[in-house]
Amino acid sequence: MYTVPSDIEFKQASVEEWPIIQSIAYTTWPAAYGHLISKEQLNYMLELNYSEQSIMNQMLVMKHEFIIAFREERPVGFTSIERNYKDAKQLMIHKLYVLPAYQGKGYGKKFIDHISKWALGSENNSLCLKVFHKNKNGISFYKTLGFSIISEHKTVLGNGYEVLDYVMVKNIRM
Repeated sequence: MYTVPSDIEFKQASVEEWPIIQSIAYTTWPAAYGHLISKEQLNYMLELNYSEQSIMNQMLVMKHEFIIAFREERPVGFTSIERNYKDAKQLMIHKLYVLPAYQGKGYGKKFIDHISKWALGSENNSLCLKVFHKNKNGISFYKTLGFSIISEHKTVLGNGYEVLDYVMVKNIRM
């Protein structure tokens, strides 16, 4: 069971805060994926998803909402969401990363709770996300919180790389 910290504050990220998002990604990815994919693929994917230009595109063009979690005014993680994903009443969690020093301490659960409130406030009935099929810790974490695997999704990234993700869903409106 996860203990939920009470000393966490969520703030919608502004475009000026892209370096915080990038820094968290560059810290969490090697810990989460370094043993699952090659260093070359990891570096390629970080640049693809977390360059300044990519983060700006996600925020301004794709309209993903980034939320940064702070503890004692220090960033501890971020998420990126899209309400009414594919014109359905579901909220897509595109990204959710907590710094390694804060993992296993309830911050991920607190994020999901916060995201669920946002979803319900937008009349979304479920949360949806994709998790790398080899990420056993992530899959286990999401299952613990009530998510179920409903399908697989392959993404061709370019440069000869592709990833296979599990699509997971959690109903939040009973």
